[in-house]
Amino acid sequence: MYPGVPEDLSIAPAKSRSPIPIGTRVQSKMVSLAVGSNNFPTCVYENSPDLVDWLASEMVAYSVKPEIEAFDLSHIFQAASMVQDGRLKGPLHVQFVMGVKNAMPVDREAFEFMVKTTRRLMPDATWCAAGIGRHQAALNNWCAELGGHCRTGLEDNVRIGKDELAPSNAALVRQCVEIIEKYGRRAATATEARALLSLPPAG
Repeated sequence: MYPGVPEDLSIAPAKSRSPIPIGTRVQSKMVSLAVGSNNFPTCVYENSPDLVDWLASEMVAYSVKPEIEAFDLSHIFQAASMVQDGRLKGPLHVQFVMGVKNAMPVDREAFEFMVKTTRRLMPDATWCAAGIGRHQAALNNWCAELGGHCRTGLEDNVRIGKDELAPSNAALVRQCVEIIEKYGRRAATATEARALLSLPPAG
């Protein structure tokens, strides 16, 4: 079991992994948090309320900012509720995860409604979107157009074009910068990005 995790959560780590309490040995300033469950291609991505509450309490205790992974509209409502009752500390950063098979599809109207709902429930939140595979470029365009932020990298998308593998993360970042500039915006510096995300200065 992870240290400090209630035994009835039953989330023992794989034998090859060492349990690391949030914020202790790894000085993370921001980590992902899924506040609910949803379907994945061949399984259920399960995040029980007890587990979510424990993870949130650890983030608050160690001053780690959550990146809310919203796979579903209900996750936005849950995140807002957790800020209101003190289980999470705002302002939050929300990422709409779209394009996972059996979960939220990449749909413009659904995307706009999630943006509208986030702005209504958490007006101080920042937001972006993750699109699995080929959908990331489209979602970055939508985010840049509507005033959000952009996400990129090899974690979710390994192609820079329909028939071309991305040679590096840097190539995907350059592509993302081109998208941002198309909408009259510019990429933030590392210092500016920390300020936008309400993170402490580096160092």
